[in-house]
Amino acid sequence: MNITNKLALDPVTQVPQIDAYMRYALIAAEEMVGKQALEIMLHKNGMQRFISNYPPDKIKLSTDFTHKDYANLCTALIEFYGEAGKDESIRFGRIATKPALAKQGVFFNVASRTAIKFLPLSLQIKTVLESIKNDLEKLYKEIDHDVSVSIEDRGDKWAYIDRSCALCAGKETDVPICWGWVGTLSESLNWLTGKEFEIDQVECRAMGEKACVWEICKTAKK
Repeated sequence: MNITNKLALDPVTQVPQIDAYMRYALIAAEEMVGKQALEIMLHKNGMQRFISNYPPDKIKLSTDFTHKDYANLCTALIEFYGEAGKDESIRFGRIATKPALAKQGVFFNVASRTAIKFLPLSLQIKTVLESIKNDLEKLYKEIDHDVSVSIEDRGDKWAYIDRSCALCAGKETDVPICWGWVGTLSESLNWLTGKEFEIDQVECRAMGEKACVWEICKTAKK
């Protein structure tokens, strides 16, 4: 696997990132690799401004950084871990998602978490995916940015489709690399259902596809 920067401008790299989400990602990366290694990683990727200067814990669009910075952090972690990059990226996604879930409302506009659990499992999964989609749409509405996310029923799986994925913005590679979002979806689904699901990224913008696509099995792991 070789991750490079696209020669042509990827418009997704210019989309503002969310302060709190970048903060959670940096904290998760520091927990995983240590402060010193993270500082080296940030220097190498032109992100020195984040050293000992994490964004505020506010759910708002940043004026200081974009999806390009988030993608640089995600791919730097993959390169740091080498062959273990996929598993560690999934772990990174789960760790970074926990603080958002702790706020109970960052991802889920659900009147009653308990009531949702009475739905069939497939609809619980759909509720999580649609809640993430809807909250992102609300956040980016203030700048009239279409997050270009859709949910698709594929029989025994749900597909989460993102045409402006932050994890691979401006990158090129020969394999899917947005494994951090597998971790985010896994942690979010577990938070609501208490179960684990098989999740695979089947398409990636970094491979030249129009969207990043993750498929989520409608039945839980045994």
